This record gives sequence, C-alpha cells and structure tokens, in this order.
Amino acid sequence: MATRGLPTWPHLNDQADSLPEPERLLLDAARAWAGRGPAGPVGEAALILAAAGAEGTALLLDPLLRALPGLQLGCTLCPIVNQPEAALLLAIGAVQQGRRGMALGLLHRLAPPLGAYRAMPGLIQLGLALKRGGVTLAAPL
Repeated sequence: MATRGLPTWPHLNDQADSLPEPERLLLDAARAWAGRGPAGPVGEAALILAAAGAEGTALLLDPLLRALPGLQLGCTLCPIVNQPEAALLLAIGAVQQGRRGMALGLLHRLAPPLGAYRAMPGLIQLGLALKRGGVTLAAPL
C-alpha cells in the first residue's frame, strides 16, 4: 500500500507540551508504556490515562503497541514529538473520525503490511473506547 500523499501530523517536531490535551494524554501514556516503569507497561499507561478517567483504555493501548514492535517512542521527558508518535496520534484520530483507510495507511508508516493489518483491530478498539470516554483527538487533515 502506498503511503505517499497522506497528511502529516500538524504537531510533528513541535514541543510535546504544546499538544492539545487529548493528544498529550495519549502521547504521555504511550511513552510511559514504552518506559516500562515499576508498575509494568499497562500499569504505567493506566496511571497517565487515569487523569482523564480513561485508565481502562490502557488495556486496549497495550495490544496496539505490542502489534507495532518497531514503533520508536520517545522517553517520557522528550520535548519533541517524533514522526512515529505523530503518525500514531493521527491514526487514532482518523479512526475516531471513521477514516479507517487513512488510519491503515498511517499504520503502514509504522510497520510492515502484515504488522499494520494486525494492529488495526487494536487501533479501532482504542480509538472508539477513547471517544466513548470523552477523549477525542483533533480531526485528521
């Protein structure tokens, strides 16, 4: 699947602190998951997501991130949003807006085709659960 022509995340290379609240929440949760602190990956993500009352969605974030083993997430204190993080956030926003084709194309930026297809159910479940919980990301371009 070609990934040329897909929009780029508007906050790519911006300060993580300048992200809108839902995007920052998910970025922090994903980075905490990758940091694998003392609470374990799911526990660390749940601690962050609890700030929005969405700690249960950590159980959906875990299989998504495990399905993308090559995903390069920054450390919890990294000030800049990198390309893989930006693509992940845009893919979640695309799913929330019903744009699953765009979301799959963005996952192809993060994983080979089979990995992207395997990650898609987790992405859909996470995006819809977050939306039901009131955590809605900005609409993709």
